[in-house]
Amino acid sequence: MRLGHKLLELMSEALELNPNHLKDMDCGEGLLVLCFYYPACPQPGLTMGTAKHSDNNFLSILLQDQIGGLQVLHQDQWVDVPPMPRALVINIGDLMQLITNDRFKSVEQRVMANRRGGSKSLGGMLF
Repeated sequence: MRLGHKLLELMSEALELNPNHLKDMDCGEGLLVLCFYYPACPQPGLTMGTAKHSDNNFLSILLQDQIGGLQVLHQDQWVDVPPMPRALVINIGDLMQLITNDRFKSVEQRVMANRRGGSKSLGGMLF
């Protein structure tokens, strides 16, 4: 929760608002923690993994394993988000885009199937 609140403070300042603005709107009061598992796929070219989507929250905080597979849509191209040891991926969600009038944009993302092994990740979502 502390990391989420710190991110909300920084985002408030980026919007030229009081650092507590987004926290005072209770943007970080709801927390959902999810574990994701994507099994190995012997023929990944024949499946799509997860469909393109954006998260319907304020922020998503993701810890990937070393298998990876996460991609984001950037300028109409899918870009790999390579796993880095002890690094977190922070995604803007749809609610953040809505309350900031598109100053922050939510991220279209997907997870690709792979044959290297089961991929695991841990996600924290602020609602």
